[in-house]
Amino acid sequence: MKSLEVLVTVLVDHLEWVGAFLFALVSMVSVSRRNQHHKVAKKILDKTIQSQTNEPLTLHPEVDPGLCAGCGNCTRVCPEGDILKLINHQAVLVSPTKCVGHGECEQACPTGAIKLVFGTKTRGMDIPRITSDYETNVKGLYIVGELGGMGLIRNAVKQGAWAAKDALKKLTKSQADVDLAIIGAGPAGLAASLAAVAEKKSYVCLEQNSFGGTVYNFPRQKIVMTIPAVLPVIGAMKFPHNKVSKEELLTFWNDVRRRTGLRVQEGVKFETVEKAGEVFKLKTNKGSLTARKVILAMGVRGAPRRLGLKNEDLPKVTYNLIDPEQYIGKKVAVVGGGNAGVEAAQMLGNPKYRNQVILLVRGTTFDRCNDENKRIIEEMESRREVKILYSSSVVEIGSDSLKIKQGEQTTSVPNDFLFIFAGAELPHKLLMGFGIQIEKKFGEALSKKART
Repeated sequence: MKSLEVLVTVLVDHLEWVGAFLFALVSMVSVSRRNQHHKVAKKILDKTIQSQTNEPLTLHPEVDPGLCAGCGNCTRVCPEGDILKLINHQAVLVSPTKCVGHGECEQACPTGAIKLVFGTKTRGMDIPRITSDYETNVKGLYIVGELGGMGLIRNAVKQGAWAAKDALKKLTKSQADVDLAIIGAGPAGLAASLAAVAEKKSYVCLEQNSFGGTVYNFPRQKIVMTIPAVLPVIGAMKFPHNKVSKEELLTFWNDVRRRTGLRVQEGVKFETVEKAGEVFKLKTNKGSLTARKVILAMGVRGAPRRLGLKNEDLPKVTYNLIDPEQYIGKKVAVVGGGNAGVEAAQMLGNPKYRNQVILLVRGTTFDRCNDENKRIIEEMESRREVKILYSSSVVEIGSDSLKIKQGEQTTSVPNDFLFIFAGAELPHKLLMGFGIQIEKKFGEALSKKART
């Protein structure tokens, strides 16, 4: 019996030792991994600071170090990759210019340490003054989507639906052609129109180009949505996979249009709106109409940022790429180191088109595109399908040439087409002409309603 007790004691002692050893081993591996992740994150942050790309360009997360528990949830949920990283057990925004405001990090934070903000304490961001219901200082006039400072299809859909519901709740008995006028048939305009359908209210949806708005103008096969959105009447937009292309999304929306009887007037350019008592008078290139409420969902792509150069109005200069098959065997230059410019260079540089493609990047590195696009374009450069010029800019546009400045050197290169992807400008003059006030945000949080 004593021998059995001794044997059990020895086994227990061994198990305790083995357990302690395994615990120590796991701890060592965990610490080693954490230290490695810390080094990688610190390297990314140092590179960001060195390249002066540590100021966010749009809506982005702000981390309260006093509340951050260092759990790392926020670093794992971001669809864009290495935006947030843990450094010294704290979440840090290491790649600010790559953030597009998904907000997944904010929702995943268990301690409420993250909030989405516009601008920073040193760099302001111009935003129309709107309430949490997206109503401007002009009562009855709403702004949603990209025009209000928020991109992403999911955000635009949510805002369009919310604004329409709020507007339709506040209808007066004044006489007008329609209850609700919606400017733009992109994701925000589509959602607002469906909200009017759901409420059985009269509406008009005007689109200066084609149904789909901004999405319609994206390049072929571009991935436009990775997070599902919920439409009024229809519910969740369901697809068999997470990465939804432009064509798939437009096909889905056209099916929605058919099933719901959604009415969109395409090719109608909105020109101006003014309030007359309790109604709004709208003027378009096809005539005028009146509405009790108005939602501006027209985005900002109608006002691309220009280079400000002579001859920029030449037919060879354009600000988007829809069909790369139109360009075969051409000498092409693309301006822009963000996702739009890099993706255009990728498509135009496809060997089957036999184009000579130059990609001009203003900075010393790609500071505004995601890691996948960066990897692809750098691999294409290694195969000589694309030539990348860093620290470069176009200084002169000729009918069949360009003058490019790189560092202190200026050279002339032959050129058939110039694509400019320098972002878009908020149409301040247009909005202020409607009486809408513009504010500069310095790290101001997104409203709680807009985040939910």
